[in-house]
Parts: sequence; C-alpha cells; structure tokens
Amino acid sequence: MNLKLMTCVILAVCAQTIQGLSVKYRHPKPIYVALGRDLVLEAFIEKLPVEKVLMVTWERNSDTGARRVATFPGKTQDPRISMTSEGTTLRISGVQESDFGRYTITVTDQHGTQTLVDNDVRKNDKPPEASVVLLCDASRDRAQWDSPVVTWLVDGVEVTNQTAHTSEGGSRLHLQELKGRNYTCISNSSLGTSVAHFIIPGCPKETGCSSSVAVALTIEALVFLATSAVTFYFCGYKGRRDEREDEGSI
Repeated sequence: MNLKLMTCVILAVCAQTIQGLSVKYRHPKPIYVALGRDLVLEAFIEKLPVEKVLMVTWERNSDTGARRVATFPGKTQDPRISMTSEGTTLRISGVQESDFGRYTITVTDQHGTQTLVDNDVRKNDKPPEASVVLLCDASRDRAQWDSPVVTWLVDGVEVTNQTAHTSEGGSRLHLQELKGRNYTCISNSSLGTSVAHFIIPGCPKETGCSSSVAVALTIEALVFLATSAVTFYFCGYKGRRDEREDEGSI
C-alpha cells in the first residue's frame, strides 16, 4: 500500500470517527424550579458542517408516564410551552405539578440517527434565603504571589464560620443574625495589611442592629436625602423665578 492510499484510508477512518452530532444541556443536573415560576431548559448541539438536524423533540417522563412535550419543526399544543433556537431551548410558563419529571431532548440527523440527553426537573419548595452582604475588597493593582487572607471583626470581636456566615475566602460577610454596629475587615497578604471600617449609624450601642434594621436605616437615609434634594431644587427654582419677576417689574 503506497503512502497516498494509506493517507486516504486514515482520513476516511478519522472522518467516520469524528462524525456524529452530540447534544448537551447547559444546566447542571438536576434543575429546580418553584410552582408558578417559568422554566427554561437550554441545550446545544455540536455537529460538523456536513451534518443536518432534521428534527428536535422534547419528552417528559414522570410518575404518570411518558409524554411528548414539543417537536421542532412544529407547534406545541400547550400555550404555556414554547421553543426557540431551532428547538434546542424549551420554555414552560407557570410551572405546574404535572411539569416535574425527567426531560429528554432527542436530535435526529439526516441519516435518521438519534442522539439524546436527559435532565431531571424537580420542585423547589423553599425559596433561597436573601441576605445583606458586606464585601471586603483590597485593591490588587500590583502582581503578588498569594491571595489576601480576610479577617472580620464585629464590635471588636473576631468572627469565624461557626459564629457568622462568610463566603469562601472570607471576603463576604452575611449580616443575618448579626447585631453588631462596627464592622471591620482586615486584609493581610504579602503586600501588607489593610483595614477598613463600616459603622451602621443610629444603632444603640447596647443592643446593636440586626441586618433588617440596618437595611431600614439605610432606606430611611436615602429617602431623607432624596426629599431634601427635591425640596432644595424647588426652593432654588422658586427663588430664581421671583428674582426674574422683580427685575421685569423694574
């Protein structure tokens, strides 16, 4: 076998090996959604230019059995269900109990070969807990070999993962269940040590402020500043108008 023929054989084998489209989900597995909310399942297709997608189908398998949810090209029978991105994105508005289960997307190419992938959609009964967060961010305008180590003090007392909720690395401090007034972050690295303070105004020193009180005080301060700015603007405008009227009468 000469070199040219051998090269052609190798290329043919490689082409057969790499051909064959694939489909994957963009979401982690499983995915959770609450009742009444919208659900979006996104998938993407990897294929060669010579490969063509003839059809995309979505099916749901649950305790009540398997059911085809949508087909592309085509129309969905349920007005709550729609597809975009040539059938690779499925959207369900106002999720109901019957919408939970295992979703399978099947892609059919021009040769009739089917490729599929599935993902479980489960009900989320408890919404995520929201919180107010303080961020300790030290400027890093110079190259360094290490990452800063962050320490938090609340009213002069160091907090740990056992006494407070901090993010990985300690740069973020969640304020729920904390009743402090004076918050201090200390950033220590090979570049040196920097300290920053945050004091919640209007909190009694004896009892401190919870995160909800801190948010309320912040909103109250913003409302006061906005009201003051509006009042100042209209008073200044009225004064200038009166001056112009006095000049006109002269």
